[in-house]
Amino acid sequence: MKLNKHLSLLVIVAFAGCLTDSGEKLPDPIPVSAYLIKSANVSVRSISLVVACGTPNPCWCFTRTEHSRSANTYTVKVFAKLTTNDPCIQIVGSIDAPFNVTVEGPGSYTFRFWRYDGTTVDTTLVIP
Repeated sequence: MKLNKHLSLLVIVAFAGCLTDSGEKLPDPIPVSAYLIKSANVSVRSISLVVACGTPNPCWCFTRTEHSRSANTYTVKVFAKLTTNDPCIQIVGSIDAPFNVTVEGPGSYTFRFWRYDGTTVDTTLVIP
């Protein structure tokens, strides 16, 4: 009987540990690789793009973008972070990342989204 109580307690503790976040600090956001520009919208001087990025598993979420600009070319890096310290299914995931920018006026604007292998996913938009 005493063994059953200890075994029951052990099972409850094991399951409870899986059901709640461990409370440990989550890792800082990291850059994630873009693989597809899903949409691009132009409105007067505002450009909005949505890019799909691969993540190590589905337990990641978009946090921010960082970009640099050279003339009319924007190089964009997307960052994501792990949402939990709990176990996550081990399949490749993806996130959608918005990128919005206000441009100076009419012209051709190129957007380059960073990838792990040193290449970029590119698109060029023309504002008349």
